[in-house]
Amino acid sequence: MGGETSKMSPAVLGAFGKMAKQDCSDDNFWGSLLSTPSPITAIPADAVRKIVKEQPANVARLSRACVGRMHQACSVQDVRGMPPADRTAVLNCTSMLTSLLPVLFEGESEHGLVETVWWKGAMPGADAQQQAMPLAEPLMSCILCLLLRPGIGCEMQGCDPSRKLSDMALPRSCDKARTQLLKLLLVTCSQTLYVTPDEYKRTDNRWLRFYSAQPPQLIVPIVRTWLATIFSYDPVGMGIPYSSAVVTDSQEEIVDATLHALITCLDYTPPSAARDQAPAAASGTVSTQQVLDTVKTEQKEASGNSFREALRTANSEADVSFMFRGMSRLLNNPSQASATYFVGSIKEIGCTQELLIVLWKLIDENKDFLAYILRACDVNEIVVPVVLAMFEARKDPSKIGLIHISTFVMLLLSGERNFCVNLNAAFIRRSVKDLPQFTGNNADLIYIVYHKLITEGPPQLESLYDCFLTTMSNISPYIKTFSLPAASRAASLFELFANRNRLLRNDNMPRYLVFLLEIFNNAIQYQYEGNPHLTYQVLRRKKVFAQLTEIVDDPTAAIAALPAAPDGSGGKGFKPTVEWVKGWADQLPMQPCLRLLQHLLPQLEEFCTEGQVNDEGVVVDFLKTTTMVGLLPVPHPILIRKYQQNEYTSLWFTTYVWGVVYLRTSQPPLFDGSHIKLFTISYVDA
Repeated sequence: MGGETSKMSPAVLGAFGKMAKQDCSDDNFWGSLLSTPSPITAIPADAVRKIVKEQPANVARLSRACVGRMHQACSVQDVRGMPPADRTAVLNCTSMLTSLLPVLFEGESEHGLVETVWWKGAMPGADAQQQAMPLAEPLMSCILCLLLRPGIGCEMQGCDPSRKLSDMALPRSCDKARTQLLKLLLVTCSQTLYVTPDEYKRTDNRWLRFYSAQPPQLIVPIVRTWLATIFSYDPVGMGIPYSSAVVTDSQEEIVDATLHALITCLDYTPPSAARDQAPAAASGTVSTQQVLDTVKTEQKEASGNSFREALRTANSEADVSFMFRGMSRLLNNPSQASATYFVGSIKEIGCTQELLIVLWKLIDENKDFLAYILRACDVNEIVVPVVLAMFEARKDPSKIGLIHISTFVMLLLSGERNFCVNLNAAFIRRSVKDLPQFTGNNADLIYIVYHKLITEGPPQLESLYDCFLTTMSNISPYIKTFSLPAASRAASLFELFANRNRLLRNDNMPRYLVFLLEIFNNAIQYQYEGNPHLTYQVLRRKKVFAQLTEIVDDPTAAIAALPAAPDGSGGKGFKPTVEWVKGWADQLPMQPCLRLLQHLLPQLEEFCTEGQVNDEGVVVDFLKTTTMVGLLPVPHPILIRKYQQNEYTSLWFTTYVWGVVYLRTSQPPLFDGSHIKLFTISYVDA
């Protein structure tokens, strides 16, 4: 919304001052305001609030005048033929409405002008019999129309949906006008920001409902031009060092505006579809569904959201390849910018979180995209930057959301067999501060980073432990070899969660143990020959398994041996019971590991004693010569836990999307944070 940085001519400032002081019913006044020759970038928020408070009827008149002028432009088939003054007037209308609507949304509970003026079409304080002129739907129709109008939103051939995405990037001459239209579209959707989470669950955003219900012939070309704009962006350009310091990258602004419009429209779930979602998990986190391993990628049912359906139309190999290359280029940009020898010579983009949201939606909604990149692309080109972004964000409180969305992306991908197999590719070492040096594959990177997030991450990440471990378990049957650093970290997590004092004081710990035991079992039963490091780490934890067996065999004694908790209960209000322990004890899949310890540990101890071996490398070489064929239980079917959307994740995702939008549109501010109710804004010292 307009702030101190707003720049308007004295005549426009005078007009808004007049609107706050007197009733402006003269049509000539509004015609003169809209015909101002100089561009209006924004209106100061305080000026708008003053008009709303003192002269609400002028708010209605301004709204009607702006929507009317935009409607006139829609009646012109090619805006390029309009006089420059008329085109400027249309853009001024979009700027004024972009400043007006957030102020109306933030105070709707007090004045009700959004309902009165925009949805009912009435004049504040007017006779009920006066002809109504609803403005909300006409405005939204104008925005969508103008986005496809040559000369303002696109060029004649640019919006043809039959063209490949790589050929749909629009000329830069439209950037300014499109940016203003996209910001207005975003603002019309922003009423979500001004409701509490509980209100959000009970209500529906009518603005987003209207957009999402538009016919495919209107939405498909818009979405395809958005995708072309995003994935054709190359912040490096011709590769000239420090070029961004010399020439302003105006393309970044249109890419950001496009991303914000896309993610907010994709996020909306119609009430009918929302009722079909799974209920929130008992832990209030992510739900998963356990299924047998398959290479088939199932198509999703109709979503009821035209933007999601349009996203699925980008399904040709040419389109998918174009989007994958663009996504890889942009996600890898931050690490490239930080790793260059000349500091600041490569421009670093700021839209990583928006890109992760789009990636999430692409792999969740567009199953042709997912199937193609797993079959024909090196998916590690996007996995590695995502995982490294999680690692680098762990110490930044403002990037907790980035870790969440990255975790959900990884969980979603880990439910696909081909993704897991692709992780066997060698990790190409990168210069990342505090990341342990290792030689291994990309699965090793995931294990090392997730271990770091669990053991050294902030407390806010505790709700993600289940997702971290689910992902680690999902990929484990397909990894031919885990390196020593990855294997030791998986075993140390097992030791951490199996600790008696921790295990019996937190009702989540048994579930964590199940995941880690599944990792060991999968490696032992499916990839034994290639995993001597993981085998050795299991053998080294014989005491941990012995203590865990004691708890399972005699829970009464284990609970009695617990030292008193500081608060007199089990910590965090949890008190273990014998029934609770028996409930999960039978579910621990320890048999393969116990068989391994029973048959292999004596051989290893004998080998080390007779040869006086104390070199870990020699021990690993010995384990490579062993076999467990015929000694382990019959291998269990490979089970994959697939992500399931539920009420919790839907609300979290909406909150995250709007949180990202708020932060990324704060300079200059599009929304006033003091009035936002959807989430709490915290300020930390830089």
